[in-house]
Amino acid sequence: MKIRFPALILSILALLPAGLTAHPPDAPQLEVLAAFNAAALETPESIAFDRDGNTYISLALTGEIRKIAPDGTQSTFIQFPIGPPLTLCGPFFNAVTGITIDPHDDTLYASVVACDLDSRGIWRVEPDGTAEILATLPLASIPNGIALRRGFLYVADSSLSRVWRVPAAGGPAEVWIEDPLLAGDLGAGLPGANGLKIFRHEVYVASSTQGLMVAIPIEPDGSAGAPRVHAVMPAGTGCDDFDLDVHGSIYCTTDPTNLLVRLDPDGTTEILLTAADGLDGPTAALFGRRGQDRFNLYITNAAFPFFSTTHQPSLMRLHLGVPGGPPSW
Repeated sequence: MKIRFPALILSILALLPAGLTAHPPDAPQLEVLAAFNAAALETPESIAFDRDGNTYISLALTGEIRKIAPDGTQSTFIQFPIGPPLTLCGPFFNAVTGITIDPHDDTLYASVVACDLDSRGIWRVEPDGTAEILATLPLASIPNGIALRRGFLYVADSSLSRVWRVPAAGGPAEVWIEDPLLAGDLGAGLPGANGLKIFRHEVYVASSTQGLMVAIPIEPDGSAGAPRVHAVMPAGTGCDDFDLDVHGSIYCTTDPTNLLVRLDPDGTTEILLTAADGLDGPTAALFGRRGQDRFNLYITNAAFPFFSTTHQPSLMRLHLGVPGGPPSW
């Protein structure tokens, strides 16, 4: 199977809107916190924080979760058995994608796209690094963005147009919702459901190829309500991952188009950062979780080798004048 990355890049860049206004000269403070080795295929994909101020980064192509201490020291937290990097298995190549951490006990949960079906699915990792798979997923599945709420994990599937629900204590994955609004075309390198967050009793999912932010109510019995289009990305862009502030504004990373875009509740859109600010395939956004750190938005630059021209994978921090939204747990 051929994945047509060059055609995808050209089509996206050709559609990138010229009419949107980028950030003003007095843009919020931005800094690079950590750099990664592009030559070793270190591609930072997703972000999570524990109670002690450690940052966890999934390195998609190698299957590693990298731990960054508050003093900047980096170490390997866990290495998932995904197989050799850039191995095609199922509709796409292998990877470790979305991660999240339970704030009560620092248990980490990860979406693992392994070539071995016994390892492909949702994993739980204890703070001491002990790991087990909670639920396996089929070869056609690409688990991606993941969030925890009231004992269940909600997982976006970039291939099967659905959100899975998995008990955090372990048990079979169930299809929580499947809907055309979440569809993509992985055969052409176009992901469907991608980033996922929970905000005010709704599951928000970035439908990347369609350029939509889809909101799905969580009903009192835990089932999915009717999905709705909450927001539309600027023409020619698609949201990869995102986070929300206390007012409900959404901060989207766009990967190959190298933008950080804010979608406000009133429908207005603003480009906050571009490649000129150092964005290189931005894949994740997450507000800090405690104290004044809630005013910081953390951004990963995956610099995937099939997209990047500058090859500078990194973790960045953007200080904003508004804090992140309340936790969903």
